[in-house]
Amino acid sequence: MDLDILSQYGRQVATMINATTSSDVEEALNRLVQDEQWDLLSHLLPIATELAARRMVDRLLEHNQYETLALVACLRRQLRQPGLEAATGGPSRLILRDFEAEDDTGGVPEHIMAEAQEISASAAQRREIARRKAVQVDHDPIRDLIIKQLAARLPDPRAGQALLTIAKVCPFPHTQREAAMKLANHKQWIQQLARTQCTGDMIAISNAARLQAVTQNIAQAMSQYLTQLQQSRDEAALRFIAENHPDHEVRQIAYAALP
Repeated sequence: MDLDILSQYGRQVATMINATTSSDVEEALNRLVQDEQWDLLSHLLPIATELAARRMVDRLLEHNQYETLALVACLRRQLRQPGLEAATGGPSRLILRDFEAEDDTGGVPEHIMAEAQEISASAAQRREIARRKAVQVDHDPIRDLIIKQLAARLPDPRAGQALLTIAKVCPFPHTQREAAMKLANHKQWIQQLARTQCTGDMIAISNAARLQAVTQNIAQAMSQYLTQLQQSRDEAALRFIAENHPDHEVRQIAYAALP
């Protein structure tokens, strides 16, 4: 990006990252949209506040900036609440009294102390597991919004291509799967992919959806063009049909066509 542009829109950049009121967001966003600063918006949206990000998504949709939205859906991290990791991670707290530190206890039997230490260790392990799960799950509402809005514009090929990109390359499993499911459930889009023999894209959708029903439906859509796939020697597609089609006879035909 040209640093002169960044300097020119410095106030708008700061507003998008720190915005707390709708009026501030609208003022800054109007300036960026009016000047068609789509590249700058693509850099800002992954790190903008949720308030600003929602407005930005709406405006990008109004101007058919589907590629920018696909990019953001692949890059935006969930903005975690302050203190989340502090609450779930870090050194484990002592959940039991330190019996040995009390002068008037007269000592604690070894089996009691061993049990107390086991309980404390188990609690620390559970907290560590919870912390790791919290870090792994990245469920951002802005990514969800982008998926929903792009799906509403199917079968527009630009919206479909944006969803397909997300389904193929998004590093966040939840978002990747949601994009794949939106495409898999849109019969017209799947039929279009099958008709144009975009079998690699169909297999990618199946892999991202991670659902047997989707895999079978895609295999069925592919099998409508089985003769063409045999002629083009599309080994990946034929193997996919042979392994996933619900009809045994069709699977056998696909197997027989494999080189």
